[in-house]
Amino acid sequence: MTDPKTPPGKGTPGRKPGRTSVPTEALLRAVRDASERLIRFSRDPDVRRDAGNVAQAVGRLLDAIRRSGAGKGR
Repeated sequence: MTDPKTPPGKGTPGRKPGRTSVPTEALLRAVRDASERLIRFSRDPDVRRDAGNVAQAVGRLLDAIRRSGAGKGR
């Protein structure tokens, strides 16, 4: 959400206006959730299979991030 007192195009120095920063873990969870929805609702077996592979890979990536401690505060 933007600060109503900040004029358009002005914001945090060094950041591009209009861009939203999404924490890595939140983004990966969204990708995994979308893949799991495709597994459930797609009629195409190839899509279901590939979505399953993506969901598994993203799950492993999230686990690795958590184990490394790199996901703290992101």
